[in-house]
Parts: sequence; C-alpha cells; structure tokens
Amino acid sequence: MGLDRSWFEQYGIWISNVIRGDFGESSRSGVSVVELVVGALPSTLWLILLTVLVSVPLSILIGMWAAYREGSWLANVVRGGTTVAIAVPAVWLGLILIIVFSVMLGWLPSGGYVSPLVDPVRFLRYMALPIVTLSVFLTGILTRFVYTEASDVFRQDYMRTALAMGISTRRRVFAYATRNAVLPMITVVGVQAGAMIGGAVLVEAVFGLGGLGQLLLSSVLNRDYLVVQGAVLLTTTFVLLIGYVADILYRLVDPRIGR
Repeated sequence: MGLDRSWFEQYGIWISNVIRGDFGESSRSGVSVVELVVGALPSTLWLILLTVLVSVPLSILIGMWAAYREGSWLANVVRGGTTVAIAVPAVWLGLILIIVFSVMLGWLPSGGYVSPLVDPVRFLRYMALPIVTLSVFLTGILTRFVYTEASDVFRQDYMRTALAMGISTRRRVFAYATRNAVLPMITVVGVQAGAMIGGAVLVEAVFGLGGLGQLLLSSVLNRDYLVVQGAVLLTTTFVLLIGYVADILYRLVDPRIGR
C-alpha cells in the first residue's frame, strides 16, 4: 500500500493503479474494491432514478398550480410546505415512516433490498419508504423552483396577450407557461440527482439498502481507506457526468441557449 512512503508517493501509486483499473482490495474483507462498489451500485441508482421519476411530475403539477393561483391561501400553503419539506431531516423522516408504516401498520418492510429482476413486487415494497423519504426533500426543492419560474412566466407580455386573444386557460397554462417554466428545471434536476448519490448515505443506512452510500459510511467507520477512495471517486464521477449530460440536454431542448 506504500504506507512507508510520503503521502505524495502514496497518492501517485493509487492514481497510477486507478488508471490501470486497479482500485485495490478492502483491508477488512479482502474483496476487490471494484466488486464491492459494483455490488452496491444498483440499489443506489434505483433509489435515485425512482425518486426523480416521482418528484419531477409532482413538482411540476404543484408548482404550476400554485403559481397560477398566486396570492390565494392554497398557494401560500404550498410555499410554506416546500420550506418544511426542504428543512425536514431525512433521517428523522425515515424513522417516522418506519414507525408508522412498518411497526404500527405493518404495511411495508422496515429495511432490506430485493433486486427488481428477482421479484418486482417485493422490490417496490422495499423501496417505497426510502423513495418517499428522498422525494419529500427533492419535491420541495423542485416545486419551489417551478413556482418561481412559473410566476415569472405568468407575468410576461405574451401570456397577457394570449389571455386577451381568448386562448383557453388549459392551453395558456400547459402549452405556453409550463413549457417555458419547466425547461430550466432540467439543469436543477441534474444537479440534485448527482448530489443525491452522496446525499443518500443516511437514507440507505436507515433502511439498510446496502447501496453505495451505506458502503461508503461503513468503510469510513471501519477505516477501510481503499474502499472509501474508490467509492468517492465513483460518486464524484457520477456527479460530474450527470451535470454535464443535463447541460447538454438543456441545450438540445432549448435552441436559444445554443445561440
């Protein structure tokens, strides 16, 4: 491991090994770091993907509706609700969901993971509570963003012109306002999805998903440095990659950015 050398040399050895695809072995289990990371990755990716699929449509619906009814007490409730959703600690919310839906009601399992290729129904049952836990935070952020963008769109001259021309409310809201308000959301979703790869650590630990976040946390506690380095490198790569793809997608769907 080069522990008898300076940390400059140790880092150089590690980088040269990584370039060759050798991330080393776990000092605790002796298993290859690549094998550990690949085994932990699917549950994390499924958690993030399903959280995004739940949060994005919900955020668009709530944010657009609140912006259209701006000034009403219901719109104020939505604004206050997003603040609460962003502020609620994920660990606390996860424990509350376990107490209510697993312990008291017995509807859903409190932890564990089953691959969707093995049993899709059990997979959804195990993932339901973790998805809800992460979706509350992500929905709060995205709803506030959509609300702010949509409120600005509704004040634009072309929206007043559309109203004066007698265009139906449905067409004005969904054909004009939603498209222009939601486009900038692509970048925000990309940034948040990338951040959730590292932010899901505590959620995975609470529900025992055995994902990348839980692997990273256990490796830190066990001082399994090579696993920590490999997991952090992979997490960083995913964050950068998702953000880059989101920027490209935004330029593709909105040609004005390219110009």
